[in-house]
Amino acid sequence: MNKQRISCTIVLLSALTAMAGCGGGRNEQATKSAEKIAAEGRAEAPMPANAFKASLTLPEPPATLQPGQKIQLRVKVKNLSDVTWPAHGRAADGFFQVNLGDNWYTDQNQRIEKHPYVRSGLPHDLKPGEEVEVPLQVTAPPNPGDYTLQIDLVQEMVAWFSEKGSTAPKFKVKVGS
Repeated sequence: MNKQRISCTIVLLSALTAMAGCGGGRNEQATKSAEKIAAEGRAEAPMPANAFKASLTLPEPPATLQPGQKIQLRVKVKNLSDVTWPAHGRAADGFFQVNLGDNWYTDQNQRIEKHPYVRSGLPHDLKPGEEVEVPLQVTAPPNPGDYTLQIDLVQEMVAWFSEKGSTAPKFKVKVGS
């Protein structure tokens, strides 16, 4: 932890402790919340290029779905880099946190832009070599057809991991009526 973060943490905790009544217990929840935020490492900048190395495993990818069907996938995410990935982004806007997401492509390999994509956050900062299972809700495209579902990680407002050379698994999915 750098000196600037320590100073900010001390100021934040001091202010919230004062608001909580200095041990009077009137707002113990606010103090605990402040301590949790202070303990979280929040990303303040893009990760270096060598951080974008992951292994994503989907034990049971869907082969067929109904149009618009929502399912929850369990994705094993492993950090293959030598950099810790941040589970929390910048406090003001969430920029720079790492999330798991999906992309759908038509049979002509065109990404479906207008789609209700949902991203899932990491349960905690993921250290080099560490692996976790992350739930990801995906929604099938609204029209029947042959599609490709890609599962990938993204550092918000920076890049998808696959754009930086990491492997992102793709699965053929038949969407039928």
